[in-house]
Amino acid sequence: MSSIGDCAFESCEALTDVTIADSVTSIGKNAFACCGGLTSVAIPSSVTSIGEYAFQYCRSLKTVTIPDEITSIKKGTFYNCTGLTDVTIGKNVENIESGAFEYCKNLTNVTIPNDMISIGNNAFESCSGLTNITIPKSVTSIGDRAFSECSKLTSIIIPDGVLRIGESSFFKCSSLKA
Repeated sequence: MSSIGDCAFESCEALTDVTIADSVTSIGKNAFACCGGLTSVAIPSSVTSIGEYAFQYCRSLKTVTIPDEITSIKKGTFYNCTGLTDVTIGKNVENIESGAFEYCKNLTNVTIPNDMISIGNNAFESCSGLTNITIPKSVTSIGDRAFSECSKLTSIIIPDGVLRIGESSFFKCSSLKA
């Protein structure tokens, strides 16, 4: 098996634990969307592509490690994964697309790699558990509403290389001090 197709396991509510075979190179759109009971997924380094909304509404998912072989986190990949607390993003990811982690309200820890170029619109919107974030020097663009409504965000470091901070990027970040 080399791929997991679009919607392959969508809405399998009783699915709790997934270990993806080392032969798999791609995970399709909505492949595990709405698997409300999914608590754990092991994504091997063989995976080079994860489709849009692949894990959206997996509300019991706690931690995720994006392999180094991934270069972009697609639109809505982890949208509304409200149980997600910790994300490690592979070192070769250059783009976090629109809404990738939107409404992950319990997300407290995100490690953004040093080669990141852009953080898309709504990427971390309403991640109310985030308290601080360091934007790497390589980032040139922060999208519209990228961190809006991150109500516990107290500090953010924005490097000189950022050329664009979009509309309402930090809207309603009521705890932001520095």
